[in-house]
Amino acid sequence: MKPSVEDRQLITELLSRYGLLIDQKRVDEWMELFVEEAVIEVPGRPPLRTGAERRGLAEGAPVGLHLAAPPILRAGGSDDVALGEQSFQYQNAVTGKPIIGWYEDELVKRGGRWYIARRVIQYLRA
Repeated sequence: MKPSVEDRQLITELLSRYGLLIDQKRVDEWMELFVEEAVIEVPGRPPLRTGAERRGLAEGAPVGLHLAAPPILRAGGSDDVALGEQSFQYQNAVTGKPIIGWYEDELVKRGGRWYIARRVIQYLRA
């Protein structure tokens, strides 16, 4: 079943918080977006499987700004799982270098709240 309108709104807010919190270096709040066993896949790195690895990603992220399109959401096999795709652009504030690409997400609902369980980051390369 497709995510409900309410779940879509909650998921969209969750995914919007991802970029905002990492851009503002609010790492503790950013960490709360993920389930404990979450995995982040970033090109050129081994999958990040622990909280310490995810924290390292956020703390080491360059200063910049994320802009993301609204997510495209679909059912994930049960009412408490959703899948999402979202394009993004990131602008490094120091170098001015943009990075563009998309996120592929698996999202889970626990205790009435949505979390990121898996995020695959893909970069578009010329």
